[in-house]
Amino acid sequence: MAVSRQSQSSTMLYTAVMFVGLFVITMIGTVVFYLKSEDWRNQYVISQQDQSKFATQTEMRNIGALVGQSQKKGSILGQLLGYIDEMYVLFIGLDPQETSAEVKVSQMKEKYNDALIKLSKEAVFSTDANGPGVAKLLEIYDSKLTQQIELSSQLQSQFDKLNDEYDIARQSSAEQEKALRAKIRTAQEDANNVQQSYDELEELMKQKADEQVQTLMKQRDAAVEDKNKTRQELLETLSKLSITQTRLEEALSRLDVLKPRPKEDIAAYQPDGQVITVDNATNVVFIDIGRQDKVYAGLTFSVYDKNAPIPTDGSSKAEIEVFNVDQNTAIARINKFSKKNPIAEGDIIINLIWDGQAVNRFVVAGDFDFDGDGNVDSDGAMKIKQLVENWGGKVENVVTIDTDFVVLGAPPQVNKKPTLDEIEADPMATDKYEASLKASEQYQEVKAQAKDLFIPVFGVRRFLNFIGYESTASGTRLKVY
Repeated sequence: MAVSRQSQSSTMLYTAVMFVGLFVITMIGTVVFYLKSEDWRNQYVISQQDQSKFATQTEMRNIGALVGQSQKKGSILGQLLGYIDEMYVLFIGLDPQETSAEVKVSQMKEKYNDALIKLSKEAVFSTDANGPGVAKLLEIYDSKLTQQIELSSQLQSQFDKLNDEYDIARQSSAEQEKALRAKIRTAQEDANNVQQSYDELEELMKQKADEQVQTLMKQRDAAVEDKNKTRQELLETLSKLSITQTRLEEALSRLDVLKPRPKEDIAAYQPDGQVITVDNATNVVFIDIGRQDKVYAGLTFSVYDKNAPIPTDGSSKAEIEVFNVDQNTAIARINKFSKKNPIAEGDIIINLIWDGQAVNRFVVAGDFDFDGDGNVDSDGAMKIKQLVENWGGKVENVVTIDTDFVVLGAPPQVNKKPTLDEIEADPMATDKYEASLKASEQYQEVKAQAKDLFIPVFGVRRFLNFIGYESTASGTRLKVY
């Protein structure tokens, strides 16, 4: 009996030990499972929070409707960024850079705002909180461009018609003037011949007998009578010329009432090019004409607002001087500019003398204050002629129908006729007097011919303004006002 009890006790002990072991193992497994489940739950919460940064639950459920048909390759986020890149290319017109979607959208907003600001200056439209769309902006610009093209076509047609009428009237006047001047020269030659014959007869009268003298006197009287007759015909011709000019002026006045003709100096307002870019840091500009347009270093231009009429006195917002020339463009330094009205892209540039397609003809007369110091420069006229010739123009001595521009200074001063004492003191006094008289007569003749032939006349300041040389002539290298 003792052995049986001992065996039973051992069995129970083993059983208890196994039960306790199984219990401990179960508890350990339960604790481990609990810790793992807590870790899994925390990871799930974090993943849910990270996912909510990309999209809400509602957005995730409707991801196909919001983004579009899912592509086989790539993620939804990559697909969405691809759509943004496509919008960037359509909006900006350039390949997208390796930047964030925020930067790309910001660039598109800047372009949109710039277009909206420019458009608000030229067109009136109703806006809402979001402003007009890009398609609406394009429609407005297209409508505006179409209107401008139609208006430009109408104005060009009217200008061509008026220019044809003006050319016909000018050609008729030029032909009449040419014929009358030919008659005047013929009459003057006849008068000179009569005077020469008279002088010869007078000389013979002193050498021949009384009978011969009487005969020659009769010949002289006949010659004088012919001379007087010729002068009378000349006066009648001049009278007819005056009447013809009066009628022409009346006809042109009536034409101006019906259809005003272009300004005589309209050629001075024709732009030669425009500003492409402005670099304010280095005070230089880039212009859209170059070597193929016959641009060269040293050439100056006046700069005018692209959307404003050019002042009649030629005063510009800035003056530039070319120093580097490429095939189609050139670089110019700024010699004069306005802080209140700086140079902008698209501004037009003008030089009255320079022309890449033709040679302008000039007549220069009078006394000039070239540097603007209030005193007449002895070489002022020569400086203007040198500018004209250096910049491709041609200087002529007389005004003709082929003359393009006349530059007039102050009327030359006529010296006082010298006395005998002054001639003895200065043998050249008479020559100086006659030279001053001739210069004054030439000045008045140039002025009258320019008026008769409708040639544009420029004073020295207006001339310098229209060629962009005013600041250089006054000795100011960089003039700021």
